[in-house]
Amino acid sequence: MDLTHRALGLHTTISRVQGGKLKSKKEIRIASLFKDAAPEFLKMIVVHELAHFKESDHNKAFYQLCEHMQPGYHQLEFDLRIYLTYRDLQGKAAE
Repeated sequence: MDLTHRALGLHTTISRVQGGKLKSKKEIRIASLFKDAAPEFLKMIVVHELAHFKESDHNKAFYQLCEHMQPGYHQLEFDLRIYLTYRDLQGKAAE
């Protein structure tokens, strides 16, 4: 998954019928490349994906919700994108 250009994480809703009842489960998955990332980045990704459960688009309401859950969200997202770009450039320089 090209995280720099597409997504920070994945959020899914899984629905299945079990015993005549519809059960659903929501999941957030974060790529393994973030295992060494700063905890602030991990929290920002979780906030981002949680906001998607309520707001599917990246609209004003989405970013207001992110900012409500994580004050300073915009700066953290900007810093994370710089970090990902730096990692991407390091990988290309090593090739």
